[in-house]
Amino acid sequence: MPTNYIDHDGREVFVHTGISGGEYWGSFKWRSSYSLERVKSPAMPMVRDRAEAQRNLDAWAVRKRLPQVKGDISEEGARK
Repeated sequence: MPTNYIDHDGREVFVHTGISGGEYWGSFKWRSSYSLERVKSPAMPMVRDRAEAQRNLDAWAVRKRLPQVKGDISEEGARK
């Protein structure tokens, strides 16, 4: 099960493919309009492997001291 995080604005950050159709993985959060917003950081580039993207997010979140949230995000942005 993936580990997600709550950023300093109270929004959940999670690993997702965005608009790449599964080709690349990165860290995202939902906008209020339910569109995806990529979390841009040199520490979290878009990568071809979901596990690598999760490791990047985990390391970034530890540095930022973000709290963890266990679970998965549905396509509509609601927690499962």
